[in-house]
Amino acid sequence: MMEILRNMLRRKGRTILTVTGITVGIFAFTVMGSMALRFNKMISGGKLYVTGQITLMPKGTSFTTGSGGALLPLDVLQRIEKVEGVAAVAGGVELALEEPDPDNPFGGASFGPPPTIEGMDLQSSYKNRNWQTLNMKAGRMIEKGDSDNTVAVGYTIAADNKLNVGDTFTIRKRDFKVVGIVDQTLTGPDQYVFMPITAARELLIASNPFLKSLKDRADEAGKITDADLAKLSAETRKQLLEARAFKLSDVSQLAAASWKDGQDPDVVSNRIKEQFKDDVLVLSPTKLGETIDKASAIFNAIILGSAVIALVVGGFSIINTMVMSISERKREIGIKKALGASNRSIAFDYTLEAGVIGIVGGIIGLGIGTLTIVIINSKTAASGAEIFLLSPVFMVGVVAFSFVLGIIAGLLPALRASRMNVVDAIREL
Repeated sequence: MMEILRNMLRRKGRTILTVTGITVGIFAFTVMGSMALRFNKMISGGKLYVTGQITLMPKGTSFTTGSGGALLPLDVLQRIEKVEGVAAVAGGVELALEEPDPDNPFGGASFGPPPTIEGMDLQSSYKNRNWQTLNMKAGRMIEKGDSDNTVAVGYTIAADNKLNVGDTFTIRKRDFKVVGIVDQTLTGPDQYVFMPITAARELLIASNPFLKSLKDRADEAGKITDADLAKLSAETRKQLLEARAFKLSDVSQLAAASWKDGQDPDVVSNRIKEQFKDDVLVLSPTKLGETIDKASAIFNAIILGSAVIALVVGGFSIINTMVMSISERKREIGIKKALGASNRSIAFDYTLEAGVIGIVGGIIGLGIGTLTIVIINSKTAASGAEIFLLSPVFMVGVVAFSFVLGIIAGLLPALRASRMNVVDAIREL
């Protein structure tokens, strides 16, 4: 090993430049790889959830763009629950935690879902097949029997708003009592506020002019007695009866269905599609899983492809350094061979030297990359926008990979050195 270090220090400038090339490549690999880890962690949690249910959305909407203003009436959900193989159905409501800022309607940049209200139907017996419970950092999850003004909040929501169990959390000008804080998941629930669906529906209606108008009309129509209604014209009576038909329980933007034990979820999904093709958009667990996998693969390819380019540049710098080093050390190689050194030992020495260059650059690159990640994450943690995830296994893998990269890059020059003719090498003396 001392000989290898001496050889590296013979040409300090060249060695430093080569190590720098590897450092840049490993730095890029560390940063890009940790970003991919964070993304994949988030995606894996989302995939686990959506593949544990049959997702139902209003006709004409999509999983990626949301439900817009369309709704799923309660009677439709009740009829879906009677489809063969369906165990339970629960409606849901989703809306942004804060009202949109008129001066910034698109909100700020966020890696992952923005802070979101999740309205949960606590009366339903529905359970996601893959993700039935969430670990709690403190307190408990909201449950059947809780008042409409109780919430459980995600880890990031609690940190951002400095919330503890028992605190009052004002959401869209309405006060809620925090009964639980969800433990960190590094996925969607960190940014969620879980509340009873009735309260979520009321907040949604208050924020949606169209739904608010429908509710106001329904309230006004409800004040008219049947006797007074009978005195009105047929057209007016029809309009008021239609207004009365609006019910808070019909305000569901999406729904989820679980399937009975022994049932194939895709088969159950197809049954719902066939019977309710004009009412709902049905997304099977398999289809959603495949969609998520495709999106994840494209994202990872873009991120890791950028890092690989940097690593290739670093690898070529090692090849160049070793070729030049061998060219300058022909006499040394010739003497070693004349003294009995085998081709294998010559190849091993030069290959190991390349590996040491790789690992030195790898350790420095990993160190700089880790420092960069820690600084960026600390700056973005307050807004819940952490975009990097480091793990001990990944860090060890980065160092090992840098060593292997050096070995591979130095292999060809090392083989060239081992095959050098002794007479030709000694002629350099």
